[in-house]
Amino acid sequence: MSSLHADLATSFCSLLLCFQAFTQTNEQAQHRIEAFLEESFVTTIECIDSEDIGKVLKYNVYCINRKTLNTYRNDRSREDKFIVLDTGEEIIHFQHINNNTSLDNFLSLIREDFMLNPETAPIFEDVLDILYPVADWKIDKREYFFKDGSWYFLRDAYFRTKQGFKVTTNTEGKIVSICYKMKWDEPDRL
Repeated sequence: MSSLHADLATSFCSLLLCFQAFTQTNEQAQHRIEAFLEESFVTTIECIDSEDIGKVLKYNVYCINRKTLNTYRNDRSREDKFIVLDTGEEIIHFQHINNNTSLDNFLSLIREDFMLNPETAPIFEDVLDILYPVADWKIDKREYFFKDGSWYFLRDAYFRTKQGFKVTTNTEGKIVSICYKMKWDEPDRL
């Protein structure tokens, strides 16, 4: 029985040594991987200093640019830019738009005292341009106007159909809903 205990103790010690060596190897590999990632990524964070954002939104907006270098051992790089908002408690990204989208989260970020009217519509459009940039080749498709109790901030056009933001306000100009529509139903003005 004592030889069984000795064999078990020896096996257990060997197992511990193997596990320790495996852990050290994993820690070394983890360190190498972290060093590689640190060398391969360049991240910049810029607070978007815009008077218009301060007039429309409750919080600060940041542009994060992450550049990946040395992709697959070549000289190519990849760059990703995205816009986030800091509420003071969490970082929020803006909703991605690729279909008809209700933007209730965006609505909750607008200042309580902001009223959308003919004087503030250009400011609101500037904020939309920051948060949801329009491609350079689409700039001429942008327009905004007021119709039937809603503001329309058009961003793009395809074969006589237009897409963009529909912003509904109450009689004082307080925004009550925002949505993005990929195709407008009304052909007369839109």
